[in-house]
Amino acid sequence: MNIIEAMSERHAVRDYSDRPIDGAVLDSLRALIAELNERHDLNIQLVHDDGDAFGECPTHYGRFKGVRYCIALVGPEHGDPAALDERAGYCGERLALEAVALGLDTGWAVLHESTEHSGAWSIADGERMPAVIAIGHGNRPGRPHRSKPVEDLGAVENADGSASGSLDGAPEWFVKGLEAVQLAPSALGKQPVRFTLLADGRTVRGEALDGVQAEICLGVAKLHFELGAGGDNFVWA
Repeated sequence: MNIIEAMSERHAVRDYSDRPIDGAVLDSLRALIAELNERHDLNIQLVHDDGDAFGECPTHYGRFKGVRYCIALVGPEHGDPAALDERAGYCGERLALEAVALGLDTGWAVLHESTEHSGAWSIADGERMPAVIAIGHGNRPGRPHRSKPVEDLGAVENADGSASGSLDGAPEWFVKGLEAVQLAPSALGKQPVRFTLLADGRTVRGEALDGVQAEICLGVAKLHFELGAGGDNFVWA
C-alpha cells in the first residue's frame, strides 16, 4: 500500500489488541519521526507502554482501549500556538498514513493533563503536545467518516478578488486536492477548513475556520491536499 492508497484505507480505530508491532515497522516509523522533527522543528516521540501508552490521561473525545503504542506530537510553540497545532496536524497525519501503509490501525486523540504524566513522553519548557495518535492492530476495523462536499471545502478566486461558488472550470489538480481533503480526519468530523485557488491559477490559500482543534485539522487537510493535488502543481499562499 502506498501513501495515496492509505488516505482511503485510514479510518479511526479506538480499540486495540495486545499484538505487538513488528520491530521493522517501528524502525520505519522512528526514521520518519526523526526526519519530520528535523524538517519541521518538532519533538515527536514514539511511545510504547504495555499498560497504557496514553499514561491514563483523559481524552478530549472518544474512549480508547488497549492502546500500547502511540505517537506523541510534541513541539515548541515559539509564541505561536496555532502554528504548532498546524505543524502537528501535518506531520502527525503523515505518520498516520505511513503507519496505515505499513499495516497498522490509527486513531487521533487530544489528551488532557498530558504535562502531568511522566515517563511515556517528555515535554520541555516552551513545548506543548497538541495531540497524540494511537497506533497498533485494531480489534475491529474503523468506519469511513462523513465528508463535506468539495464545493464546501474549496473555492476559486475571480479576477476581482471575489470567490466563485462553483468549481466549474477549476483545474483538475485543484479538484483532486479537495477530494483528498474529503478523506482527511478532523475533530468531530466537522472539517473546519477551506482552500481557495487564487486568481493567478497556481497559488492556494488554506484556512482554518471556526471549530474544535481547527488548526490541527488544517495541518491534516493541507497534507491531504498536497498528496491529492501534487506538490508540483501549486504553491501555498
